[in-house]
Amino acid sequence: MSVQLRKKACASGKQSYYLDIYHNNERHYEFLKLYQFKAKEPEQKRLNDEVKKLAESIRAKRELELQANDFDYIPAFKKNIDFVAYYNKFVNDYSHKDKRIVKYSLHHFKLFLEGKGINNGLNAKLITEDLCRQYREYLETAVNGETICNYFAKFKKVIGKAFEDNIIKKDFTKNIKNTKDEGLKKQILNFDEIQLLAHSFCGNETVKRAFLFSLFTGLRFCDIIALKWNNIQNNRLTITQEKTKHNSKNAQLTMDLNNSAIKLIGERGKIDENVFILPSHTACSKDLRVWVKNAGIEKHITWHCARHSFAVNLLDSDVVGADIKTVSSLLGHSGLKHTEKYLHVIDKRKKEAINKLPEINF
Repeated sequence: MSVQLRKKACASGKQSYYLDIYHNNERHYEFLKLYQFKAKEPEQKRLNDEVKKLAESIRAKRELELQANDFDYIPAFKKNIDFVAYYNKFVNDYSHKDKRIVKYSLHHFKLFLEGKGINNGLNAKLITEDLCRQYREYLETAVNGETICNYFAKFKKVIGKAFEDNIIKKDFTKNIKNTKDEGLKKQILNFDEIQLLAHSFCGNETVKRAFLFSLFTGLRFCDIIALKWNNIQNNRLTITQEKTKHNSKNAQLTMDLNNSAIKLIGERGKIDENVFILPSHTACSKDLRVWVKNAGIEKHITWHCARHSFAVNLLDSDVVGADIKTVSSLLGHSGLKHTEKYLHVIDKRKKEAINKLPEINF
């Protein structure tokens, strides 16, 4: 461990003091915003001496901070570490076979932050348990199946390492459950409930149209928010799915839009403009919760429920009755395995219908 006081020449001719900190086999730099100028007068020389004493005092303070054994205490220079850069370094240093999962957990964390309007990194002191929970909820809308659990598990590793390295004051993911999805557990909206939503008040009309559009196309939130007018030509939708564009030959998705979907997109805009101008994922989810409540629907509905509802309603013989291969193609699945989970919902509905038949006495 060492803390060295160093100077760096600036373009203006002055010299900037900074600390060269080496701790736990990692090097950090802290620029003190203290400067030395060329001393032409005794007064300037005196000021330079004072600045140097101040810089040396800060250096000594940092050295004492590093020697502290109190794990609840985070050295000041570590409080200002960019967590995204730290996450990126974790990915680069990761050497196990599942590095791809770690890489994409970071990719989705960046997309999550962008949805919150954070585009230039994230100060480590802004990491909270609530933020970590929001990221877990975001993953439920962006990916599905075991991928949700796998990505968040890697995120938990990064948070744990940041706590171990004294970058954050506690492991904020410790109390967040991360169980694997064993089959379809999302709530489904039937057609009657979709009609209720269509006729109920939503605080954001664009959120309303976008969610209903997702119910009629099965698009994920990440694809809805990125959808541009050049993706829709002659009432036909063509997109490259964000979630699978790097690992599936079926990432390219094409489908014809029905009359309801066409009405929902409204008047056509410029070719490079977004079809739906939406706020952050957090804001959209809040509007959705209030809207569902206004409709009197007592279900926990998230954005990803629209995709699941689209699939189940297509397979349901009482609604559409499409075959599984057609539904798999419309969802852009790489195979039938991912689509088969929706058949369990249909079977459950059939069983519930049978059980509702009245009993007879004989």
